[in-house]
Amino acid sequence: MIDPTTALTTAIENSAKVANTPLFSTVIDKLLGFKISEWKAQGDVIKKQILDGYEEAKAKGMGTQYVSVFRSNTNLINIGVRAAEYIDDSKPNEIRFENDFFWGMIEHAKEISNEEMQELIAKIIAGEYNRPGSYSMSTLQSIKMLGKEELELFETIACLLINGESIPKNIFSLPDNAKDFLGELKIDFGSLQILQNLGIFLPNDMTRSIENSLKQKFLLQYFDHRIIFEPTHENNFIIKLPDFYALSTTGRQIVKHLNPKFSNKYFSWLKENYKIPNYKIIE
Repeated sequence: MIDPTTALTTAIENSAKVANTPLFSTVIDKLLGFKISEWKAQGDVIKKQILDGYEEAKAKGMGTQYVSVFRSNTNLINIGVRAAEYIDDSKPNEIRFENDFFWGMIEHAKEISNEEMQELIAKIIAGEYNRPGSYSMSTLQSIKMLGKEELELFETIACLLINGESIPKNIFSLPDNAKDFLGELKIDFGSLQILQNLGIFLPNDMTRSIENSLKQKFLLQYFDHRIIFEPTHENNFIIKLPDFYALSTTGRQIVKHLNPKFSNKYFSWLKENYKIPNYKIIE
């Protein structure tokens, strides 16, 4: 186990390159109680203060509480370092005291040690810092419930999203021609339900009809690939999409920070099985 004082001082040292960026100078320094940018000049003094404080706390039987503070500060600094990569430092800090989402994410950051989750939280903190109001409070609550396994599950199931927001309902009936690639992905309806319970997907399946009085073609987008449909009947003015499960607002806000993988097998399945009444695939 890494000594807590070592973990904290290492995190501070690793933050040296971004210590003068807006996120640190306006937020993290104030929460820590000292300026990380002054670490080089005062490093030995601060290290001694950290170590002496820890030893004194242990002597009083309060070592565990002190370690908790070290852990919180270490996580905050490490996430701050990651977030600095995405911060637009050409803009002034516009985070207000009443921005509950931002400050809630900062507090949550103190509790997260897993590197994958730290990367996600860093991107979201940076996104809100750059454009206050970008995220909803429901997203904060969902992220608080997300663990490493749920995050990885979301990234995996996101490879089934079409038009960046929905998954055909019938894929979860596990048709024979889909069992192969769904088995490789280890995805089933239970996987979707886990993410529905976290507020990432809407709780019920949906239908959608689109008026098409001009009889235009319909584009289905899967990553950078597309499937194009055109009407087969002269009097067909409606596009009735197959039933689907849709991302919630929270899901849409999180998924843009993930890296789902394109599936050739799934794309082939879509071309064979995504059917729109009175429309045919032309490309």
